[in-house]
Amino acid sequence: MRARARAAVAGLALAAALAARPISPRVAVTRRVASMGTTAEVEIVAASREDGLAASELVVSELRRVEDLLTTWRDSPLRRLNEAAPGRDVEVGAELATALRDVLAWAERTGRAFDPTVAPLVRAWDLRGAGRLASSADVAAALAAVGPGVFRLHATRGTAARLHAAAGIDEGAWGKGYALDTVARRLAAGGVRDARIDLGGQQLALGTGESGAAWEVSVADPRERGRGVVTLALSGLSVSTSGNSERGRTVSGVRIGHELDPRTGRPAPDFGSVTVIAPSGLVADVLSTAFFVLGPRRGLELSERLRREGVPQDALFLEDDGGGRLRAAASPSFSRHVTGVDAGAVDGVPAPAASSLTRRESR
Repeated sequence: MRARARAAVAGLALAAALAARPISPRVAVTRRVASMGTTAEVEIVAASREDGLAASELVVSELRRVEDLLTTWRDSPLRRLNEAAPGRDVEVGAELATALRDVLAWAERTGRAFDPTVAPLVRAWDLRGAGRLASSADVAAALAAVGPGVFRLHATRGTAARLHAAAGIDEGAWGKGYALDTVARRLAAGGVRDARIDLGGQQLALGTGESGAAWEVSVADPRERGRGVVTLALSGLSVSTSGNSERGRTVSGVRIGHELDPRTGRPAPDFGSVTVIAPSGLVADVLSTAFFVLGPRRGLELSERLRREGVPQDALFLEDDGGGRLRAAASPSFSRHVTGVDAGAVDGVPAPAASSLTRRESR
């Protein structure tokens, strides 16, 4: 609570400083820091370097605060919940209890193609270590401890309990998105309108870049991550890409993807990648995982249903056709974000719109 209060005071002070300054040329300030088990690249566009540095410090301190809340690699409220005796209520605080309530609700909305309670499956496949070929018995035992019903939450009281001795919540498929949403709120409170934060490949794009144009994001070829094949123009949006090309494990010659299907307990088929764009970082993060698990056809069906239910988001699937090219499938309005396509690599991307941008790759 004290950390949040300090951040709020810092945000108000920054807003006052920005309001007091006369109009001046736009200056871009960039920082690169270790955060949430990955690298955060922060770019702020401000009236002065001083203002940009102050705004970047807001971002870094907020990411640190959220990491302290969500990490399961060291002591934190979430780790204490994961290690508590079954049935014992743990004081995790209103913020974390509310966040867990929200992400568990997304498990239901996606038909459990996304499920934050996959920690037992992550352990069964040893995805935080060298990897393991889990047996059918291993998978069955892990599945018994997976699902929204293995946790009890009281958001108003700020408490939570796990109801199975092996149950655990993994922050991997939603923590970065949640952090980007809280960063966006901190920047807005501080009067910062133009910024881009790349948190290990998931990005938040606010306002415009130094040139005054929307931010550019390059969607990578899922087979060759250093090669961008689709260019997007983003402002006021977050983008998240899910695929198995980078963080999987190879055990005894068998490739194990890190994207697990919570319903079967096994790695989801690796067709390529899916990129989701949404105003909410959490939504983009959650749905890129869910859509990857579902695959292109069923993923697009869920994307359409969610739009009808009032959840704004767009999805792009890039599928390896086995013949050296990528086949694209996208939601109907995805084309409004597209400004360029590598026609030598991919077929079927919606026609791009014209724009001039500032570049960064989405991994």
